[in-house]
Amino acid sequence: MSQILTTKIASNPRERLPQEENGVLFPHADRSGEFAVREFESDVAALASPEALTESWLSTALQLRNPEWPEVVGFTCEPVSANEFDILVRLRLRCADSGDGAPATILAKFSRPLPSPQWEDFIRQSFAREASAYQELNSHYACRVPGLLFAAADGQHFNLLLEDCGGENYVANESPDEHQPEHEAVLQELAQLHGCFVRTSPATAPEWQLRQRDSARFIAHRYRVGVEALRGVYSGWLAQGHFSLVEKFADYVADWHRYERHILTLSHGDARLENVLFQRDGGACRGSLLSWKLAGVRNPMYDVASLLSNDLSYVARNNSEAALLQRYCRVFEQSGTQYPFREACEDYRFNLFGPLIFNVCASGFLQDTLVQNGELIKRIRRNCMAIFDWDAMTLMQKRRNVIA
Repeated sequence: MSQILTTKIASNPRERLPQEENGVLFPHADRSGEFAVREFESDVAALASPEALTESWLSTALQLRNPEWPEVVGFTCEPVSANEFDILVRLRLRCADSGDGAPATILAKFSRPLPSPQWEDFIRQSFAREASAYQELNSHYACRVPGLLFAAADGQHFNLLLEDCGGENYVANESPDEHQPEHEAVLQELAQLHGCFVRTSPATAPEWQLRQRDSARFIAHRYRVGVEALRGVYSGWLAQGHFSLVEKFADYVADWHRYERHILTLSHGDARLENVLFQRDGGACRGSLLSWKLAGVRNPMYDVASLLSNDLSYVARNNSEAALLQRYCRVFEQSGTQYPFREACEDYRFNLFGPLIFNVCASGFLQDTLVQNGELIKRIRRNCMAIFDWDAMTLMQKRRNVIA
């Protein structure tokens, strides 16, 4: 008989998400209305790819979420997005009968093969973190996210089934230098998220959330690996000044993580347009945030810097950066916590190193295919230009003296 382990996140935020060697996770509300996660040992095997999906697997997985839902007798699969780490598809389900609220469409995420076995623990922890984040956010009204229906993991494969919140991935317009309403939509959700959890601290946050100080040494090491991967390919891809900045900052990565920010919150950790589904209704644009693998306790501007420094061209960022930051602060302060614009700008200036660190570390993770990854190199160029524009190294050196 399968063993069941229940963790009530609402009753104790320090409790961990269950993490066994093989298992299936899914959320439920108990009689008291508290949100929980149950784990069944190997009731449903995690699948390697969308091609392995069957009606039987879907029926079993969804009925763990709600036993009243009918059997799935057919489905179609449409690609939504893909990156180096996972694949997201939309499934249109055909059920035996209408059932009790059975979904007509759902989203399904599948992990991609790992580049090497050494990343297995990291990816597994990231998967558990993402499932925990959906669970936590589904019990709040902080920002738009799909509901978590089912999660499965084994040593190599990780699956999520999510409610279909609608929307499509961002597609760049012909002129990348024009400000996009998508950025405003994402900042709206981020500001609401940050405002909801602004009283979070490393001491009170759930265990599944990343802490920057705890990962300082690990990230500093992975950053140096990324620098060496870039060293072999930067010629023709990065200007000498950009690579010099990347190289020099290796000595500052651990200290950057150790600096104690005065405003902390739950942050997404990888706020980029490719991790958002957008819905458009006339001139209005709304976004639902996906991919919470790096969710953690950080300064709010970490997410804002990631979004603007990665996804806005140099011209677009210079034209709209100030207005976007002001807009963010207005929404954030609706939570009742003041965030003066000047203070937010200083935090933004310091957090511009966040996306650079992420992208350089990703270069090490993807070093075997780095020469084909033009988008990653483009983001690193944009990160460097933003750091130069804001003279962020001067602030880094000043704060490093405080740490010392």
